[in-house]
Amino acid sequence: MNYFQNTTDLEQAKQRYRTLAKELHPDKGGSALRFQQMQEEYKTLLLDLQREQAVPTGQNSFQQSDIMAELGKLAKVLIQKQVPQQYLQEKIKKSQSPLEKSLFSKLVDFLNELEIK
Repeated sequence: MNYFQNTTDLEQAKQRYRTLAKELHPDKGGSALRFQQMQEEYKTLLLDLQREQAVPTGQNSFQQSDIMAELGKLAKVLIQKQVPQQYLQEKIKKSQSPLEKSLFSKLVDFLNELEIK
C-alpha cells in the first residue's frame, strides 16, 4: 500500500482518504492517475477492514451466548410491558439489516416459547 500504510481502522481510513483526496484530486492540481490509484487502494483497504471485523462462524460462541443472555433479559422486559409479537414481526418485515431481522426473529420465537410454558 502506498497511500494507506499503517491504517488499521475505518475512521483512520476515512480521515486519510479525505486528506489524500484534497491533495490528489485533479481539480486541486493533482494527477488523475494518482487519484484513481488512491481510490482503488482505499476500496481494497475498506474491504480488508470489513473482512477483519467479520467474526467467522464457530469462533463467536461466547459472543453469541452474551447476546442470547441479553435477549433473554429484553424478552422479560417486553413480556412485562406486554409488547406484542405482532409488533416485532412488523419490525422484522421493515428492517433492512439481516442481523436485526435475525435478532427480532429469535426474540419472537423466545416470546412464543415463554407463552406456551
